[in-house]
Amino acid sequence: MKVPLISHNSNLKIGWDLLMVIAIFASGLIIPYRIVSCQDPTDLLYWLITVIFCIDIIVIFNTEVKIGLDVLTDRRSVAKHYLSTWFFIDLLAALPLAPLFGLIASHDISGTLAYQIMMLFRMFRLLKLIKISTTFKALQELIDIPPALMRLIVFFFWFALIAHFMSLGWIAIGASETERSFGDQYIRALYWCITTIATIGYGDYGPNHDSNLQIIYTIIVQIIGVGMFGYIIGNVATLIVNIDAARADFHEKLEEVCNYMRIKHLPPPIQDRVKNYYNYLWETRKGIHNIDFMSTLPQALRTEISLYLNRGILSKVSLFKDADEVFIYEVIEKLEPLIFLPGDFVLRQGEFGDCMYFLSAGSVEVIVNEKQVAVLAEGSPFGETALIQNEKRNASIRAISYCDIYRLSHHSFEILRNKYPEFNKHVSEISLERQKALDSGCK
Repeated sequence: MKVPLISHNSNLKIGWDLLMVIAIFASGLIIPYRIVSCQDPTDLLYWLITVIFCIDIIVIFNTEVKIGLDVLTDRRSVAKHYLSTWFFIDLLAALPLAPLFGLIASHDISGTLAYQIMMLFRMFRLLKLIKISTTFKALQELIDIPPALMRLIVFFFWFALIAHFMSLGWIAIGASETERSFGDQYIRALYWCITTIATIGYGDYGPNHDSNLQIIYTIIVQIIGVGMFGYIIGNVATLIVNIDAARADFHEKLEEVCNYMRIKHLPPPIQDRVKNYYNYLWETRKGIHNIDFMSTLPQALRTEISLYLNRGILSKVSLFKDADEVFIYEVIEKLEPLIFLPGDFVLRQGEFGDCMYFLSAGSVEVIVNEKQVAVLAEGSPFGETALIQNEKRNASIRAISYCDIYRLSHHSFEILRNKYPEFNKHVSEISLERQKALDSGCK
């Protein structure tokens, strides 16, 4: 039985990529630390990361590959692509070369040379950092996370590793207080690194003035630090602000509206209703109520998105129940979303009926001659009687709560009635029942 490939956008692949980011970050912290501190890195954690990196090779061989807009779903094509790109690097990073070398060749090579070769093999594990940007890019496409937040995560990923490497380098060149334990040396080296990068060095830790190596190293760290600090000042504040772009856009729009109302001296009750409207938009739609990009999409894709976004009303409105797929796809394109605040009249008694409505969320009251005769809940259609009979409205509809309502114009209504007899029959039945209810409520 042929085992299918793992989907490139499946939750399993996303979870595995997140695990790999953690494993690579841990390797970047632990391996250099243990090399500089002369600790034996071949422990349980070393073998755990080895197993994870080996499994990663197997996972990649058995996962679809997305290249641009194309997705490789053939096992042979996936293997060929992997072998020609990242396989060699992943293999070097995954294999426990240092322990193997120690077992095979340590007796035939001098101690110093053997140690240097083993250190080189241990550093191979850091080759995974070369492809981490590819992993982050894949996660950005698959996880619903603001791009600004992802850039911030990537920045702090690299900032932490670079500061870590610089701190260990400070110890390696002998600039730390060697009489202290290695842990104490690292904390002070990290303190020196951060104060140098932030350009706020206090002078309590600095290079030995008699050591050219330490001075040159400090100069290099200062140059890199200035660039990193400049990036932080120039970008992080903007990134943080843009993490929630929708919220920022909403507050900017609301501020413009409030300024306009103040300039025009609108009465406070009207201003409050306008603010309530925008706050409702934010609570229910995150402030996004005009999706202009929809008009640029192909018809089939636009219909599919509209069907997904409006699927809630399809399950609530009795007119749409048991309707065939062709009818659903056509009617969903003709619905216009509207919002009404508590107390708003959706339609008034006596006005000419040029459309009908479907209540998606909230509740409305039916008023005849200033008397409430019924309350309609989610999923209820209304306003169809005047359309069918081509006459004026026989009742008013007023919102009791915040209401999401869909409007169907007279032109679209007639098209649907003519094309779909079952829909026309169903509308007529509901109209007749509603008229009887109104007549009995007025008695």
